[in-house]
Amino acid sequence: MLFASTGPSGTAPARTSTRRATPGRRALSACVAALLATSLLGLASQTSDAAPRPASAAAGHDPVIMIPGMTGSPANMNTMKSNLQSNGWPANRLFTWTDSSSMTQDLAAAARQLSAKVDQVRGQTGADKVVLATWSASTLAARYYIKNLDGADKVSQYIGFAGPQHGTTNNGCQWYVSCQQFASPNTPFLQALNNPSEVPFHDKIDYLTIRSTADYNATPTDTAKLAGADENYLMSGPMAPSHLSIISNATALAKMRSFITAHEND
Repeated sequence: MLFASTGPSGTAPARTSTRRATPGRRALSACVAALLATSLLGLASQTSDAAPRPASAAAGHDPVIMIPGMTGSPANMNTMKSNLQSNGWPANRLFTWTDSSSMTQDLAAAARQLSAKVDQVRGQTGADKVVLATWSASTLAARYYIKNLDGADKVSQYIGFAGPQHGTTNNGCQWYVSCQQFASPNTPFLQALNNPSEVPFHDKIDYLTIRSTADYNATPTDTAKLAGADENYLMSGPMAPSHLSIISNATALAKMRSFITAHEND
């Protein structure tokens, strides 16, 4: 959630990615070569700095880490997780998570915890990169991780649902530190995050935002857009979802799935 206590509930240009002797002697030579190869393999396994990756590393979709907003619980993302699984994503590549403060404290600190989570998921799955599916306040923590920490080489796609990317006018939540960081368009946190680019490392990462005209928490509606994103998807009309329901809305989830699959080989 953006706030538990308030409110009812584009496209950038395509980019290129950066993904011989006698029989007796022959037999002896073969034996020596086999022993040498075995020794070298053993040495390599002892001196390698990288932990072994599971055999499934190259299989299927990049793992998806789904992150709720301020005061939210990983359970908020269960509908999204189930939707992905029912559409072909293996259960062992789907993760829900939030930081130790539930996105209520410094979002830079949340980003540092996200860094550890990404590394844990990469190690567990053997994947080189992950997809970050974020909602509300966590959209900012994830972008901070990509821009300022080590996310640029570990994230393939960024998906932001209803993020206060440029602040919000519905800002009656400022008893939370995180809310203070996005409670107006010109907070120091947002100024630093949004400059010089709102889509850092866009040569490596694909960006999608999803926003709704019926969102009364992240306001105005266009606050959730990112300049330079691959797609800024707007939901409008009588069936447009609220801030709370956008992460379980069938149309929004279909857009997320289609974006992921369309950009997996970028």
